[in-house]
Amino acid sequence: MSRYAPKKRRRAKGEGGLYQRADGMWMAQVLLPDGKYYQRGRKKYADAVAELAAMRKDLANGILPNAGQITVAQWLDYWVDTIAAPRLKPRTLATYRSTIKHQLIPHVGSKKLGKLTPTDVRRMVNHVADAHTTRTAQAAYSVLAKALGDAVKDGKIGNNPCERMDRPQARSEERVPLTVEQARAVLLHVASRDATDAARWSLALLTGARQAEALGLTWDRVDLGVGVIDISWQLARLKLKKGPRPQGDVYPREAFDVPDTFTFTPVHWTACLVPTKTSGSRRLVPLLPPVVAALTELWEQKGNPSQGLVFTRDDGAAIQPRDDTLAWKQLCVQAAVVGKVEDAPDQHAARHTVATLLQEAGVEEATRMAILGHTTTTSHRQYAHTSTDLTRAALGQLEKLLALPDV
Repeated sequence: MSRYAPKKRRRAKGEGGLYQRADGMWMAQVLLPDGKYYQRGRKKYADAVAELAAMRKDLANGILPNAGQITVAQWLDYWVDTIAAPRLKPRTLATYRSTIKHQLIPHVGSKKLGKLTPTDVRRMVNHVADAHTTRTAQAAYSVLAKALGDAVKDGKIGNNPCERMDRPQARSEERVPLTVEQARAVLLHVASRDATDAARWSLALLTGARQAEALGLTWDRVDLGVGVIDISWQLARLKLKKGPRPQGDVYPREAFDVPDTFTFTPVHWTACLVPTKTSGSRRLVPLLPPVVAALTELWEQKGNPSQGLVFTRDDGAAIQPRDDTLAWKQLCVQAAVVGKVEDAPDQHAARHTVATLLQEAGVEEATRMAILGHTTTTSHRQYAHTSTDLTRAALGQLEKLLALPDV
């Protein structure tokens, strides 16, 4: 270098993270907690000073200056596997993974985590709502909001863009319950069918059991003498760990990709019994005579079992929810509730039917809640203490409303 070349400006006190490269670019540099340096370049000295101050401020607030350089997709993949997985139930985790794959990554995945804005989130919500439903868009927003909230806690970003906008609204798609006449037509139709159909669908329409609860019902939780079922478990398909598929019909617990603390019982292949939706969903439900009769016939046909699933395929395997749903829709056509399978109400309408019929029969709200296993933030657990005498009397009123023939 010529001795006549201009001298580089000396760094002022406190500017130890600044230096100028040979090409004239000013570099702002900070030391990260892991012992590595991170730097950003600016053409102007004043801009580099401001950048250095901003990075030091982020570090003081627990935010890593380089964290925002990863993409939203990279953070979501890390978050769902490392942070979310241990605290979520397997079915919820599967839903989160699907939402991330199909709704979030296609629309915001390529964005830098530190540069994601509320505008980007709104655009994602609108795209998903147009392609699917407002409920799906709301769910996508909720998953993203949780992931970004953990990014803030983890020092990856300074604030959550989802908290700087309103939560998207979802249009409520009301399920239309069956009328009294339609429910009666279905029950009379299944009464003339085989024991499995009679038991399955009378259970749905005369107890309001959820699909997963009915498919997960086991004989040791059915008391035909007293006429009561204990709904504490439901059927779920759990994900297996990567590797060779286990041998046999009942897989060992170690084969499933679930947290160590998760409670479940393998029953057939990936089908497992898991706790009901909430603690308030666990309940004793009295059975009306038509349900007791149908379950008794099914129990006798199966050889008076003391355990195992009540409802199975012919080969003994657990019934797939999609097959159960199709059977319900076909039943609605056969009972002349609708003309085509495509027009059949979804199976959850059976629960709404029970709720509506109980209300029409004048049953008090607390008793309706106890039968259906609902909880609310105001009443919470009080419904679980409703006696079986009251719920049995309430279901008796439902039977009278339907004018079912004596069994």
